[in-house]
Amino acid sequence: MNDYEETAHSSSFKDRKTGLVVFGILQIIFGGFCALMIPFMIFGMIASAFIESSTAAPVRPTMMIPAILLYVVVAVWFIWMGIGSIKARRWARALLLVTSWIWLVGGIGGVIFILLVMPDMFDKMGENKQMPAGAALIVKYVAMVFMTVFYVIIPAVLVLFYGSKNVKATCEFRDTKVRWTDKCPLPVLAVSLMFGLWAVSIPSMGFYGWAIPFFGSILRGMRGAAVGVVFMLLSGYIAWGSYRLNIKAWWGAVLLIVGWAISVGITFSRVSMPDYYEKMNFPEQQLDIMKQSIPQGYSMALFSGLWLVGFLGYLLYTRRYFARPAEQENFLQQRIP
Repeated sequence: MNDYEETAHSSSFKDRKTGLVVFGILQIIFGGFCALMIPFMIFGMIASAFIESSTAAPVRPTMMIPAILLYVVVAVWFIWMGIGSIKARRWARALLLVTSWIWLVGGIGGVIFILLVMPDMFDKMGENKQMPAGAALIVKYVAMVFMTVFYVIIPAVLVLFYGSKNVKATCEFRDTKVRWTDKCPLPVLAVSLMFGLWAVSIPSMGFYGWAIPFFGSILRGMRGAAVGVVFMLLSGYIAWGSYRLNIKAWWGAVLLIVGWAISVGITFSRVSMPDYYEKMNFPEQQLDIMKQSIPQGYSMALFSGLWLVGFLGYLLYTRRYFARPAEQENFLQQRIP
């Protein structure tokens, strides 16, 4: 028996190295599929430019480029995380656990919202002869199953695995270096990642004419871009400050979320969702489908209100980690050997 086997045998945890390798390989495979989608989407965008308008509506590059960039990011992320999981890196386990929780919570809310919208959308498509009624029914149930698996089951499995105490102990045993993810509590790291994601995703609004809801109106062009840049900078500051456990960043997160919710609430009490999507330069065919399926009135307000309450509740939960400098130093000494 070698030194590792003796240590593992005498310790209280079960080595999950095999599981880390299996989950890592699966994530690399998924990232590879996302990477393969990129050339297909580019080819489709190019080919659509040669389609006669009388045959079908060409795909606008401004609609496809954000999707292509998203596939690039997702492919890099899962391949990178897969390699980290195979190597049993502490940072990979922490990031996968945090992002899987975000994926799961957001997925559950999104699936509930979409499942309330989707039946009416496909029923209307069948009634309007946009597709045969039987085909619309099949597509509806296939889409429901896919969304449940992708947005709920898969992230739930990742949460259960990477949240396991044995997986945590395995990564800490095999990776003894102090990683950057060790310097921030995981609940706060989730806040930091969410605001960081919002910060880097703001420039993509440029592909949609910088149409941004702002206290009763839809700003576009330079005015929308100015608001977007301010929101991006604030989100970036909150992301960095949260990671540093800065209490100013926590207050900034609360004020920004409340302000944004008020702005959106006022705007969509005056502007309909179809009008907003029209200002985002969506193709006419997509707008027709959206007008048939987008919920209006109290349902949008209800989901928005639930999102606001849930996010503020989570911020209040993380407040305990934002302490004075002396207490932060004490936290790091306890967390990092």
